[in-house]
Parts: sequence; structure tokens; C-alpha cells
Amino acid sequence: MRFILGGSDTEMIEIESLLADTNYSVIHAKVGKTRVNRSEAYSATHPTPKPFDVWIECSPEGYTKPELYSLGIDLIDHHQEGDFGYNMPPAKYWEASSIGQLCKKLGIRRTKRLSYIAAGDHCLLSAYHDKCPGISRNDFIDFRMKFYKFEEDPFTYLKQLHEQALFCPTITMGQTKIYDISSLVGSNRKWLSDMACCFNLKTVSVLQKKNRYKMFVSNLSASQIDYFINEYAPSLGNVINTYGDPRRQFAGAVLEGQYVRQD
Repeated sequence: MRFILGGSDTEMIEIESLLADTNYSVIHAKVGKTRVNRSEAYSATHPTPKPFDVWIECSPEGYTKPELYSLGIDLIDHHQEGDFGYNMPPAKYWEASSIGQLCKKLGIRRTKRLSYIAAGDHCLLSAYHDKCPGISRNDFIDFRMKFYKFEEDPFTYLKQLHEQALFCPTITMGQTKIYDISSLVGSNRKWLSDMACCFNLKTVSVLQKKNRYKMFVSNLSASQIDYFINEYAPSLGNVINTYGDPRRQFAGAVLEGQYVRQD
């Protein structure tokens, strides 16, 4: 049995660490010779899939989920419709998360650290606000801030970033005011999810490419996510694709052309 891993993040680093203590083969999914990032993870060109593989948060190019299952390949994921953990509520963050699914598959004992990583990956907003069983806000803040130990006082920095976000322009999406934090991305990119979730801020960021742009919204309600995907994004122009999970309160849309602010 081989384990093929998608793009690197906190959860995936921990998954790889757990697998290092086993005798199983671990392979990074790649496009060409480069490990996939999140946007490429489901069109990997390496390795060639084999029966009994376990692909974690990635899949080979040209295969549907049913096709992979029919080949005897297992998938561990919670990002897309059809994934075991997709649309599971915060109360089931452990079962839903990829790391929780892996631990169940291999009989690895659940620990407090693994639980915090699972909650942070599956439902970060809920984890910051006492909505995940067994996880308190204060303890979770302490845990998350350890990942920013390169900053002398990470929580103070997070609060300062929140103050900056409150001065960012806003857009109105239906009846909802959302802070456009695109200008903060840069060197702050790795902080923004924690900042928005810790302080329960509804945000949007826009990443402009040559002939297309991506809008990403976070911390919206399920009805607001539905409005963004089915009404707001199409009102801006030709939508190339959308993605998201209402339970996890995020969504994204890729559109053709140049972004023009609506208000």
C-alpha cells in the first residue's frame, strides 16, 4: 500500500510525520517534476495510480472518483462533494478531517495535538469559537500561535492585522458587508485565515492573473456561500469554476478577465 500526498500544509506535514513511523511507501503527488500545490492537487501527473493506493487530498489527472474506487484505490479527503468528510459539521471535525480518516485507517491513537490540527484544518472558524467538542478557544489560540513562533508576540501581531483589516474597503454581497483584504495578502498571506477566523471577520480576497482572477470568500453563512456561488460571482462575468463547502464557510470562484470593484 502506497500513500500519495497532496500539497503541503500544517495537516499534510503532520500526516507525513505519522506515516514516517510506518513501513508504508510515501510519495508526493506531482505535476511534472514539481510537487502539486492546492490548485493542482487533483490533476497530478505523477505517480501512475495503482491498486491499493491511498491518495490523500489529491488525485491523478484524468480519473473520476468512481473510476479510482473501481480500481481498488482509496481516497482520503474532505474538500469536494463525494469525499467522505465533505460537508460534515464542526461537531464531527475529527471524523471528517483527512488526518482523522488516516488515523482510523491505520489504527493510530488520537491525541490532543492531532485533534487540534484536525479542527484547524476542517473548521478553523468553529475551532476558534468553542464550537468543536473538546477544544477551548484559549487553548486553541495558544496552539495555533506556536506555528508563528518566528514572531516575538504572534497574538499581538494577529490583533494588529485585524485592526488593519477593519480599515480595508468593503463590498456588499446581497445584504452582507465583506472586508476586501486583498491589499493585506503579500507577506501576511499565512496569517489571514487565522486572523479572520479568530476575530470572526467576513472576508474576500482577489488574486489577479493574466487573463483571469480568483475570488475567495471566508466565514460566510451557508446561505451567503450559496448566494456567492450562484448569484454574485456570475454577476461579475464568465465563471470558469467555483468551489467551496457551506459547512466550512468558505468558497472560491475563478472568473475570466480583469477584476473591477463593484462598490
